[in-house]
Parts: sequence; structure tokens; C-alpha cells
Amino acid sequence: MMWTPIKSFFEYCQRVWGLDAPRWHYLQVEVTTRCNLPGCIMCPRTAWLERWQAQDLSWETFEALLPSLRFFSHVHLSGWGEPLLHPRLWDMVRALRAQGLKVSLTTNGLGLNEEVQMRVLEHLDMVAISLDGARAETYERVRPGADFHRLVQQVATLCSRKRSLGLERPEVVLLFLKMRPNLAELPEFLRLAASLGVDRVNAPNLDFIPVPEMEPLSLLTLGPPDPEIEAIQRGAEAEVLKIPFRNFSLSPNFDLRVCDANPLRNAFVTVSGEVAPCVYLGLPIAGPFTRRYFNQSYQTGNYSYGNLREHSILKLSRQPAYLNFIDYFRGPAEIFSLLHPLKDDGRSRAELAGARQAPAFPAGWPPSCQGCLKSLGL
Repeated sequence: MMWTPIKSFFEYCQRVWGLDAPRWHYLQVEVTTRCNLPGCIMCPRTAWLERWQAQDLSWETFEALLPSLRFFSHVHLSGWGEPLLHPRLWDMVRALRAQGLKVSLTTNGLGLNEEVQMRVLEHLDMVAISLDGARAETYERVRPGADFHRLVQQVATLCSRKRSLGLERPEVVLLFLKMRPNLAELPEFLRLAASLGVDRVNAPNLDFIPVPEMEPLSLLTLGPPDPEIEAIQRGAEAEVLKIPFRNFSLSPNFDLRVCDANPLRNAFVTVSGEVAPCVYLGLPIAGPFTRRYFNQSYQTGNYSYGNLREHSILKLSRQPAYLNFIDYFRGPAEIFSLLHPLKDDGRSRAELAGARQAPAFPAGWPPSCQGCLKSLGL
């Protein structure tokens, strides 16, 4: 009851000043669920190959999105597929830029031939390229069918062209998905990235584990950090003077008010036009699916606010599906509930982590997010 007057005041302010209108920033649009590397060892597609729905975003669905773009400042063209495979990708990019939006994408880089590089340099504000190893044998084991030396040369050429043309954009970012098979190469990878001339390195964790067979790939643990892993992380941090580097933490954060995907500010549009809170609730498979959470399996499914072909994003933001979802993260009462202890058994968080038991989810997280590692800032 102590929170009721505060919440009422916030609701009053929202009504008076219109603060309930969407204040979005970042829209992620999935242009395809097809991929030219279908066997990556960490990908949900590999786990659910027979259930995977491979398709491209239709131009009609893309056009249905355009009126809603005034609520966003940045559109990222990526999802559960390889965006460079879409036959009208660059038409989409030009349409987005015509509306004054920043545009970026994530790619496995195999399609970065000379023609595509010139389009990247002309049209994008940022391009993120997945390169999960500093050595050919590691990278090609993680991504069967890929060609390490070819990709490294393409990245180097892209950066060289950018410099020779005197361009400030696009920002060229290398992504190193941290897993057990490749972590030891992270310091070496940063030196490689600096030599290629990229602008930044991001090292996220493998934070979506669909099936138990993929769990050994993960570095995440509730217990004390492994000394060897800590040493590798320190070695990587020592390279930050050579290149900007964002190294995602391997230690859970139990006090998040909203997850890293932040559905209060961001949204995801699937290849079929569904508007979802994030990519983890918009997988291209039908029916329920599982995610692993510290040796436990959680069954969940996709969550949609509605489809763009029926309603604009603004209209969807007034509907119960959207309002009910974000209400978990909005307002002091909900935030307070997230900060409650995760276990009601008298143990502190430190004791819980030391016991290596998965924390229970607080009441403040949406049911569809149960078992999601993003909830711990990982």
C-alpha cells in the first residue's frame, strides 16, 4: 500500500502530460530467417532444424512498418537469419534512411563482397560482423562451412576502403560471442581486430541456450568465477588501449529493474510482421520452445503485441498485450517487487550464488520471460 500514492501520482502525470505515449528508441527488424551457415553450433536453428520456418520479410509487411517509424531513431535490420540474403535489403535501407533514421545490421560477413562493401559504406551507420575466433580452426569449428581467412580479408578491405574514402561512418564492429570453445582466444582476437582497423569489439555471452546438449558451450555460472576464465578476461581487458571494447559480464546481476533488451525503449519485428518485446520472444518456430537456465529447462513460447499487417505499432501500444507486458517494468511498485530477494529462504544472494542454485524469478518478470538469462544482465 505504501506505493499506491506514488504510483497514482505517476499515472496522473502520464495523463496530464501524455507520458504514456511511447518513448521508443531502437527497432530491430528481422528481414529473413534464412542463413547461409545453417550449422553454427550455438544457434537455435541447429537445435530445431525441422521446426525452423525459413522465410523473408515481404515488401508489403515492410511498407506496413513505415508509418510507425516516426517513433524510433534507429532501425537494426537483423534477427534469426542472415540479412544480406534478402533480395531487397538495400531498397529497405534506402527507404529507412529517407525517413532520417540511423540504420545498421548484423551479418556473418560471408556476403561482404566488393559490391556489398560499397553499399555498406554508402548506406549504413553501423555494421556488426560476427567473427567468433582469432584462429581459423576455432572459428570454423564454431561456424561450420565458414572461411576464416576470406572473412578476415573482407573485413580488412572494408576498413581500408572506409579510411581511403575519408568516411566517419559506418562504425565497423566485430562481435565475439563468448563460449567455452573460443574464450581463450579473446585477447588474441582483440589484437587481430585492432590490426584490421575496426572501430570496436563487442564480446557478448551465449545467453540463449535452447537444449541441454548446448549447455556445455556456456560460460555462465552462479558460483565463483573460474580462475582460468578470470585470467583470460583480465588479459582481454588489458587490450582496451588498442581498441574500444565492450566485454559483457559473466557475473549475474540480481538487481536489474529491466532486462538488457529493455522493452520499454525497444521493440522487435519478426519476419512475419509480429511485434515482440525482443528476439528471444520472436523465434521463427511454431508452438512452445525451451530455454536452459542454469541446468533447468523452462518451457515458454513467443509473445506478440500484434501484427503490423493489422495495426500500426502506435495502435498496438494501446492494446492490452503491450500494456500488460511493459507494466511489469513500469512504475515504482513493479520496480520495488524486482528488488525483493530472489529466494525466500533466508539466504543472501551471495550465499545463493555460492550454492550454485538457480535463483527463482521474482514476481515482477513477465511469465514469458521466465528462464531468460537476459534477466540477469548476462
